[in-house]
Amino acid sequence: MSRQLGDITIYYYSGTIDEKIFNGIQNMVSDLYIEFLRGYKPPKTSRITISISKEDYVGNYYGSILSASAVFDADTFWLLKENQQFRVILETIHRIALLCADKYGWDKEVFIKAYDEVLAVDFKYEIEGKSKLSNDRQHKASVLVEKDVKCAIISVVFYDKQDDRIKKVELLKSFQHQIFYGGIIKRYKWFSNREFGIYTKDEEIILKASLDNDIPIKIIHPKTKDKEALEGELRRITYKEINTKEDLIKWANQ
Repeated sequence: MSRQLGDITIYYYSGTIDEKIFNGIQNMVSDLYIEFLRGYKPPKTSRITISISKEDYVGNYYGSILSASAVFDADTFWLLKENQQFRVILETIHRIALLCADKYGWDKEVFIKAYDEVLAVDFKYEIEGKSKLSNDRQHKASVLVEKDVKCAIISVVFYDKQDDRIKKVELLKSFQHQIFYGGIIKRYKWFSNREFGIYTKDEEIILKASLDNDIPIKIIHPKTKDKEALEGELRRITYKEINTKEDLIKWANQ
C-alpha cells in the first residue's frame, strides 16, 4: 500500500554547534520540499534517509524507510551565506530524490515541480490552510504556518468577505517538526463571528485570535485531563531554546 513521503533527511554529525545549525537548515528546506510534493505517495516509502558519503547512491528499504547516501562538501558549505546553504541542501535532497525515482520508477515530474516551487518562494516557508467563512458571512479566516531555521510560528489570518487581508495574529511559537504542532492545527473553527482559532480534542486547549484586538487568547478547559496535564501538554508544543542535554532533560520532564 502506498503512503505519503513525509520526510527526507540528510544526517550530518560533527559533535559541535554546527550540527544543530545544520539540522535546523536541513529541516526547514526539506519540510518545504516535502510540502510542495503535495502528498505524493511513492510505493511503500514514508522516509528517505541520506548519509553523507563520497558518492551518490540509493540503497535498500528498511520497512518503509529508504536509505541513500550523497556527496556533500561540508567544508565549503560552512563558508557560504545562509541562502546559499539553503540552495546546497535543496540541491542535495532533490538530486537524491531523482535518483530514487529513477531506481524505483517514481514520477520524477512531481519532484521537479517541488524543486521549482521551493526556488520560486525563495525558501520562505509560509503554508496557509483553506479559509473558513464566519457564520455571519462577513469574514474569512485561515491558519498560517511559517518556519525558519529554528521554529514554527502558527498564526490566524483574517480576511474580509472580498478576500482582502485584514491582519495576522500569532497564536503559537512551536518547534520545527510538525509532530509538535501538527495535532492542534488539524482542528480549527470560528468560535464566534469575531474569534477564530485552533484546539485540541474535546476543546481542552483552545488558542484563538480576535478581530477586535491583536492579543491571542489561551483557554485551558479540563474535561478528560486535569489542568496540570493540559498545561504540560501546551508547554511541550511551545518553543523553547534547547542547547544542552540538561536543557533537553528539563524540557522533557515538564
